[in-house]
Amino acid sequence: MKPNTPMTVPPKDTAYSGTPLPKKLGIVTAKGCVSKLAILGEPPGFRALLGDLPSETSIHTRLSPNVPLALCFARSRNDLIALLDTLTLKLPASAHVWIIHPKAHTKPDFNQNDLRDAALSIGLVDYKVCSVSADWSGLKFCWRKSKE
Repeated sequence: MKPNTPMTVPPKDTAYSGTPLPKKLGIVTAKGCVSKLAILGEPPGFRALLGDLPSETSIHTRLSPNVPLALCFARSRNDLIALLDTLTLKLPASAHVWIIHPKAHTKPDFNQNDLRDAALSIGLVDYKVCSVSADWSGLKFCWRKSKE
């Protein structure tokens, strides 16, 4: 897949899950919605997949100390390395991050195991997986809790 390939909304009857993407990603929950959402490196058309988000949710293109959830795209191994450097420096301790990557059929130069291993090496722990679209999948991470 080329980095600027637009994302398309799958027809409802062929979608993998009936769960809306904002709910799968934890943007909208039973308790409400996140107030600030950071989206980094999104491909064209991604926001259309999210649909209408609650008015209480503001979208940012940078990480800041008060962002509880980030959606970050990595298209290549180099993107992944740069992204992990950014997360190391800027992802708040209490934040959660989805690292969204191309699915295997698009033949990226890294796979989900490479992603997991690299994230674990900087202290991130994965705890959820999600199909974002026909061409993108995501792993959700948070910082490993330190033993005190």
